[in-house]
Amino acid sequence: MSVSDTSFRLPRRAGEWIRKQYVPTENGFRFSPESPVCLVGSCCAALASETLGTLSDSSAQEIEAWTDYIQSFQHGDGWFGDPYLQPTKGHVLDSAYLRGHATFLAMMALDALGQRPHRRLELLDAWRDDTALYDWIDQLDWINPWRESNWVEWIGYWLLVESDITADHVPVREEQFPAGFAGLLQWLEDHQDPTTGFWGNPPYKAVQRTLQQMAAAYHHYVFYYAAGRSLRFKDRIVDHTLALQQPDGLFVPGRAGGGPCEDLDAIDILANMYRLADYRREEIERALKRALAALLRNQRADGAFVYASNGASLNSLPSLLWTLFRPWHHPGPRSRLRALRQYVSGARQCYAGCPHLRFKTNGGDMFSQWFRPLAIAIAASVLGEDRSPVWWRFGFRRQITQGWWPGVHKLTPCQKINVEAAIDSDC
Repeated sequence: MSVSDTSFRLPRRAGEWIRKQYVPTENGFRFSPESPVCLVGSCCAALASETLGTLSDSSAQEIEAWTDYIQSFQHGDGWFGDPYLQPTKGHVLDSAYLRGHATFLAMMALDALGQRPHRRLELLDAWRDDTALYDWIDQLDWINPWRESNWVEWIGYWLLVESDITADHVPVREEQFPAGFAGLLQWLEDHQDPTTGFWGNPPYKAVQRTLQQMAAAYHHYVFYYAAGRSLRFKDRIVDHTLALQQPDGLFVPGRAGGGPCEDLDAIDILANMYRLADYRREEIERALKRALAALLRNQRADGAFVYASNGASLNSLPSLLWTLFRPWHHPGPRSRLRALRQYVSGARQCYAGCPHLRFKTNGGDMFSQWFRPLAIAIAASVLGEDRSPVWWRFGFRRQITQGWWPGVHKLTPCQKINVEAAIDSDC
């Protein structure tokens, strides 16, 4: 397949898969073919469509119904809630976290669709003080930096949104900071680990510890980019992130096929370090080329991007062998057939641990439909149109949050990023 064919087919096929998840009678989208219409599915559909440049395929009436559906989930205090986004007992993501997650997705999705929430987020008032927000972040459980870093990103994003600060204001000057934002940045400055450039103290060894810290740091760095703050320890950030890349080109140690969160986090970090630092640039380029090739394999023929291409089969192979060949247990024909069917059809997961939001690891889900193309767009933007195997009019976010690629909002859609002009050699 030629580069031009790939460039044309990727967003078109991905957009077609998204449209297939739309249920006109409910004006919303399923999270996956196995799940019901829900807020999370509808929000991820909007953000994926923005990234892919396919929002224009929807009529004005459809966009209006889509936004009305998302708005209907907002409560009187400003929070959004999805009745299907409910935690299982004992899960690490509790109801407060999932409410914050739903609110974050809904606000971004409404912006992608050209709207704002009907109500302001009342609880944000508690964080409109630098000392109060600093102290609140400090009391989070930083043994789990991946989870807690989301709260830091959400609050920073909400503060900027309520002050109407977007990518057009970058670099955001200190006198423009909304109340509380300086406290957030100060906490990050005070607690960055000089040995890695990351945050937190997860109770894991070696590479798993690095993975948890890297995934957390991705949520924090966006505010450094926005404020034009010099990010310290860039060389160590690059070293530790590159060390996570696996033989398949993706970034989840011990799991074939990667993962949409982890892969995007690592690619975004490497892309920005390439932009900001004159350090191991050729190695970053090679890493992004390998990752890009692997990411492109994550799109199925029907247009769906999967959580992990081939990952389900490879990761579940030990379980299959255990079922079939335990020496003290001889399964009958039905048990063998059931195990083989499950292996062939692929493993199933629940988004954020929520049992109503099931999807097949290799079958397509709306979160992967957003994060996989976003990671592709970022990696391709670094390589440039002449060296990337895929190129389309990347729909990067205008808000300072996930999906924003620093500097690109000032370029025409098919301009390449002039990375050389942004080099900062202070590592």
